[in-house]
Amino acid sequence: MARKTRKTPTAIRVGDRDLLWDYARLARMYGIQLLGVSVALVVVSIILEATSEDGWSWWWLGTLTAMTGITGLVFFPILRVWLRRGGLPSIRLPDAQPAEGRRMLAAAPGDWRSFAAIVAILLFISAAATLLFLVAVLGRGGTAEGVVIGVLLAWGFVTLEDARRIARAQIEQKRTYWAAARRPWGAGNRLVFTVPRG
Repeated sequence: MARKTRKTPTAIRVGDRDLLWDYARLARMYGIQLLGVSVALVVVSIILEATSEDGWSWWWLGTLTAMTGITGLVFFPILRVWLRRGGLPSIRLPDAQPAEGRRMLAAAPGDWRSFAAIVAILLFISAAATLLFLVAVLGRGGTAEGVVIGVLLAWGFVTLEDARRIARAQIEQKRTYWAAARRPWGAGNRLVFTVPRG
């Protein structure tokens, strides 16, 4: 029986206009922003309820808090299992290729700030639209709001957990994983790694 030979990974050439984005940091950024958006939706929900005909009440706040907690506790283990099938950043680590190029520059703090701002705005708009849609369909009362916020919280914590998984993999494998692109949209589609010298 012929012995299978292990193929050497083909290096990906990093273009002169590409930047290297720390993959673990990207995952951590997404997790933090999901948590931040969920907090922002709490504020939006309070404003919506306070400006409604019935006004704000402690009963509504209790319902919102209870539904947020219950939904978060239910969806955290569900998302951990479901997203591991292809929705978490660490799933793409085996697909990473060695990086090569004349000019391999890491993204600067300004690049991170601008990209993080764009992502935060897009996340907030999409999450707020979902919240408003469910409130319009199901009505106010704290239940719909709590479900949306709870799912976002669970998703954020699962993503932060995955960011720590990537960081551990980098230490164990003695590699640093990067998304090579001008802007890391679809970061896992062009994933490279570098090995520290010395």
